[in-house]
Amino acid sequence: MKLKYKISLGISVILMSCFLTTQSLLVFKFMDYADEIGYFGYACFISFIPFFLVSILEYIKSNKNQKSQNRYIKKLNSVLVNQVHNKLFYEGEVNEGAKVLTKEVSISIESDRCSIWLYNEDKTSISCQQLYVASEDKWYQGIELKKEDFEPYFVSLSVDPIIVANDAEAHQATSCFKESYLSVLGIKSMLDVPVLYRGELIGVVCIESLKKREWKESEIRFAQILSSLYSFSYSIKVMNQISDSIKNIEDFVDHSVLVSKADKTGKIIYVNHKFEEVSGYTSEEVVGKDHNILNSGIHPKKYWKDMYKKVVTEREIWNDVVINKNKKGDLYWVDSYIKGEFDNSGNLLGFMSIRYDVTELIKASKEIEKKNTYLEHAAKILRHDMHSGINTYIPRGISSLERRLTSEDIENLKIEAPLKMIKEGLKHSQKVYRGVYEFTNLVKKDAVMEKSKFNLREILENYLVSTAYRSQVLIEDLPEAEVNESLFCTALDNLIRNGLKYNDSESKWVKVYKEGKNIILQDNGRGMSQKEFEKLSQPYTRKEGQKESGSGLGLNICIAILQEHGFTLTCEKNEIGTKMKIKIK
Repeated sequence: MKLKYKISLGISVILMSCFLTTQSLLVFKFMDYADEIGYFGYACFISFIPFFLVSILEYIKSNKNQKSQNRYIKKLNSVLVNQVHNKLFYEGEVNEGAKVLTKEVSISIESDRCSIWLYNEDKTSISCQQLYVASEDKWYQGIELKKEDFEPYFVSLSVDPIIVANDAEAHQATSCFKESYLSVLGIKSMLDVPVLYRGELIGVVCIESLKKREWKESEIRFAQILSSLYSFSYSIKVMNQISDSIKNIEDFVDHSVLVSKADKTGKIIYVNHKFEEVSGYTSEEVVGKDHNILNSGIHPKKYWKDMYKKVVTEREIWNDVVINKNKKGDLYWVDSYIKGEFDNSGNLLGFMSIRYDVTELIKASKEIEKKNTYLEHAAKILRHDMHSGINTYIPRGISSLERRLTSEDIENLKIEAPLKMIKEGLKHSQKVYRGVYEFTNLVKKDAVMEKSKFNLREILENYLVSTAYRSQVLIEDLPEAEVNESLFCTALDNLIRNGLKYNDSESKWVKVYKEGKNIILQDNGRGMSQKEFEKLSQPYTRKEGQKESGSGLGLNICIAILQEHGFTLTCEKNEIGTKMKIKIK
């Protein structure tokens, strides 16, 4: 009620009270009539009329404003009702929903601009999701405001997120925008209401006017309700994202592991796609039956009793590799995890099973076991037969031949050089045999490589002394280290021969020397990078277009020997040749 209306009404009541009082006193003869009393009554009545008319007019005007306000509120309520039924918000279409919302706000409360802003993760900035400009009927996005530039605004939002700035340039929260924002765009008034998600402030709805205005309570409530609608839509969007993520996980699980559920009696009530694929049974064929349909008959009854005890009695997760039989009758292996499901009272409800198909791994493992058996057997034969030939029969044959030949016979037959070559070749073969013997020893279970401390230069020279390529190898000082003499020399000999073999130089050479505690093998061959080295060190791998023969196993075996010693081998391609480094720990 306005002050003018109150004053007019008050004076009217006083004047009418005076008039009625004098008239009552005359009527009941409490005083005698006099001209002065008549004049006074008349004056009161005449004075009452204008003040009373002012009161009537103010009342009519006030009533008219109230009706206008009611129509305005009704209009805003109508907008709210329409937006509450907007399916964009229920579908989590935040971006399109924000467009609808900002435009509806601007039109409904006749503002010039309306926008929605969301905080970044640490609330050091706030970015515009949608800004509607009524004069252009267009939306804008991507504007960012940083806390360091507009500290008062961010502080105000953290204290009270509702900002009612009738005079935006003077308000303590929004005055910081004056130079860079308000004056530039001609904004005079602002109204900010919070956007909340799970009780936390995540942004604001900002309404702006190009003229000063007093924001009404109804407008503030209207903006808050629409902000809540946006918050609802935002939560739907987040839930949709979570739902999509869960669906992706379910799809991933459905195509990677076998999942089944059974009731408390063991009857199958659910199987997934992977279960159907591996077992060969459809869901319709197994639901209602127990897992005996998959029983291979290989596991004894006690095996399943122990599983039941673990899952039901001990209430723990049971895990083992189970052999099942598919619909065709073929065996398959699954790494199984079985868990019991219980209610709050501890009563068994059913079973949940997750299984990984490991059939190919099991088959590959069995194939490897079979090949390893062949290799062990071959190694035993090789070691036995080579030992007999190299260390018994050939040395005896050479000794017997030398006893029967005189020096004159040797000279006349010109076999001194061949005999020497045979003896040197035998010595080298015996060294190679010793390496093979030690290497095949490593295939035994829990085998430990025998090592002793050696001067590496001495044992390497001794190993190479009888080789045809000794003159092409320059051996400098090398460190002392604990090694298996035969295996270590075999590995270095392999690297040396590779350096000479894959070499197009007229004068091929390999230099072996120490660099700190490391051993360096450097050649003047074609050169090999670390990347090529890693590729060629794989079993049965040879370089494309390679003209030299080879199995592609030598380098791989060489690395295996060095790794058994705890050494590492790296490769570096130089301008000329390759530099290989054996790092001794």
